[in-house]
Amino acid sequence: MSTFWSRVKEDLKKAAQEGWDVVKEGAKVTAEKSEAVAKVVKLRYDVHKCHKRAEKLFCDLGGAVYDMAKPPYENPLSKPDVTRLVEEIKGIEAEAAKLKAEIEAIRKKEPAKV
Repeated sequence: MSTFWSRVKEDLKKAAQEGWDVVKEGAKVTAEKSEAVAKVVKLRYDVHKCHKRAEKLFCDLGGAVYDMAKPPYENPLSKPDVTRLVEEIKGIEAEAAKLKAEIEAIRKKEPAKV
């Protein structure tokens, strides 16, 4: 038969171990969430860079079309520079959509809002 003091010591030891297990699990979850947040932030920055590249190309495209708005008028899409810019913009649009899909996939995996 164990004494009251030995039961108290055992319970304290058990509680300390359970507390330590909770702390370790909390640290693991925090590290995982931090990693997910860092990935989302990086992907958001990549989307921003895509948008900045597209913005420059839109300016170039507008300038090219504006230059053709003088007689003799031409179909802007008949110019290789214009079609090249349009294709580059479409590529950037697809790249940004892919990055946004990655962000959503990370968010769906995480139970807390990232």
